[in-house]
Amino acid sequence: MPKKTAFAQSFRVHMMQTEILRPGARIGVAVSGGADSVALLHLLIELRKKLAIVLSVVHFNHKLRGRASEADEKFVARLAAEHSLQFFVAREDISAKAKRERANLEDAARRARYAFFDRLVSEGLLDKIAVAHTADDQAETVLAHILRGTGLTGLGGIHPESG
Repeated sequence: MPKKTAFAQSFRVHMMQTEILRPGARIGVAVSGGADSVALLHLLIELRKKLAIVLSVVHFNHKLRGRASEADEKFVARLAAEHSLQFFVAREDISAKAKRERANLEDAARRARYAFFDRLVSEGLLDKIAVAHTADDQAETVLAHILRGTGLTGLGGIHPESG
């Protein structure tokens, strides 16, 4: 069995056993344009019929990299159109937001992005948002939690399901 298919099969079985993705669920895939989120989108496209889920693409433009941010948004919009998926997008000048709030840029970006995701779910447009994370993201999260001081929950890093 090819490696891609074996991974997809393992992922599908895990999703069915844990019931994280239930049949009929409207799942928004958070796609930044980076390799990890695009890979997640392709994986879920491959499995959507077997999982019986409805996919959409969700993109948050942080407006941090000028033309590159605009190019990412256009790329993700084309990807959604190519697969006939509904596309949800929000834009915010995160640099200005971070300055206004006297906040860390990365934290301001994360809070704005997740507020957009939460709004899509609370308005009933989507049931869940799928977000890709790499092993490096997991390690960074655990380290940040340790540096801030954490309990046992924080040592778990990024959890499979939140909110």
